[in-house]
Amino acid sequence: MKKILSSLLLVSATMTVFGQVQVLVNENFNTLITGNLAGQNSWVTGGGTATDYQIVSIDAAHGLSLTTTSGNGYAATSNPNNRTAARQPAITANASNNIIQANAEIYTGSSNGSGEYRFSVVGNSSSSSTTAIALGGFTYNVTTKKLNGLGTFNNAGSPTLYLILADANAPVFPVNTWVSVSFTYNKTTGAMTWSWPGGGTSISTDPDQIAGMIAKDIYVQNITTTGNTNSNTVGVDNILAQFGSSSTLSVSDVNTVQTNKRSAISIYPNPTTDVLNIKTDSKINAVSVVDLTGRKVNVKLEGDKVDVRGLSAGTYLINVETKDGISTEKFIKK
Repeated sequence: MKKILSSLLLVSATMTVFGQVQVLVNENFNTLITGNLAGQNSWVTGGGTATDYQIVSIDAAHGLSLTTTSGNGYAATSNPNNRTAARQPAITANASNNIIQANAEIYTGSSNGSGEYRFSVVGNSSSSSTTAIALGGFTYNVTTKKLNGLGTFNNAGSPTLYLILADANAPVFPVNTWVSVSFTYNKTTGAMTWSWPGGGTSISTDPDQIAGMIAKDIYVQNITTTGNTNSNTVGVDNILAQFGSSSTLSVSDVNTVQTNKRSAISIYPNPTTDVLNIKTDSKINAVSVVDLTGRKVNVKLEGDKVDVRGLSAGTYLINVETKDGISTEKFIKK
């Protein structure tokens, strides 16, 4: 299942070959200098200031790692609170290396604002395209603490980034936790796999999968969403992205969690004073609202509008149920 996401927020090197494997990025940050990331080991940054991208020691086991800190707000367009760090090596995969595999450890941090942290492979939808898109990867929601896969699929002729798992199936990882993730994309078939501690999933027969996408770069992004008032700090370490084939890479066709397509859900205005509008392509079956203590509060649903006039001012979570599952969004009542 895939859920449409917003477009990728966008802001050279020596090729290493081991046998037939080509290393795109191999970064554990331990050779870098503590402090600002900018200018070190070909990393480029976009958004915020240099101090928002830090090489630090999160724990002894990982040595040095990269943390990014978002702004403490949100804007619907040209959001100045977003942060992007990228490695953009000029490496082209050999003809026999039709698989890109990207591994990393994501550090969830202790933030509780509204936003997500993305680790993704970025490139083009075809050899003739010059538009940068995320082929796939992972996103960690700092509000719900849920990890989900990312993948680009055809949407009425347009390459579109989706969430892979229904919200109910997305695994939860608590604060201040290291999460090992692995994403693969097969350029020949368009098949993708995602794996995480204790599980994983794959898509190999979806009619909307896209063959021939070109992997080029590795991006880590700290993105704020509607209602955010916190500076969210998250981390990453042990990035290894490489081109190979089924015979040179350890690629398992995992399918322990069901995937399913689901339409995008968004809410507006946020903050709101009286009515919260829900935008979705699917029929809304039910909604429920809880405060940050988990206490359920009463609201009235009329079509795609939720009457929140009876709520006290504060921050709430709204659960929107459609045929595709339940999605959770954060909103502020003024």
